[in-house]
Amino acid sequence: MDIENRKSRLFFLIIVVLSAYLIVFFQDYTVDVKRDHGWFTKPYVAPLFGLGVLLFFSLIKLILVIRPVEGEKSLIENLADSLTHHRVVLITAVLFYVYINAITVIGFVLSTTLFVLSIVWLSRLLSVLWAINTLVAVAIITLIFRVGVNIWIPDVALYEALFSGETLWFMNKYF
Repeated sequence: MDIENRKSRLFFLIIVVLSAYLIVFFQDYTVDVKRDHGWFTKPYVAPLFGLGVLLFFSLIKLILVIRPVEGEKSLIENLADSLTHHRVVLITAVLFYVYINAITVIGFVLSTTLFVLSIVWLSRLLSVLWAINTLVAVAIITLIFRVGVNIWIPDVALYEALFSGETLWFMNKYF
């Protein structure tokens, strides 16, 4: 097998691990539908079948490309090399994780503003123009999701500590 095909072994390793994880923990991510008439396949049959096919063929491909070739770097060395080249992606992933967990602590508007500003800073575009664009974008996103679509997020711990009554309701609804 040529070298170009062997570079994909990290990709197939990730696909095998993710699909195996999703197959093992599928009930944590699905809802059981109860019907008292007729025949009904559970809503996770097709995704489980698709994940099984993906796992099977990815595992076969991984076995084919994982065999060592003399003079080639190991999988761990390739992973270490790729991590240094994808530093921005890793930082963005960590920022996104912090953003998702910060929504229920400091609120949607504040956490989204901080997340977008940190992404703008990471891309080295932080200026007054981009800060204003971020604030306008967050205001539009808030209006769309909170007022237009009416998506509610659980109450924010910061707001519960600072506000009460109608002010707390207003802050939880719009911020």
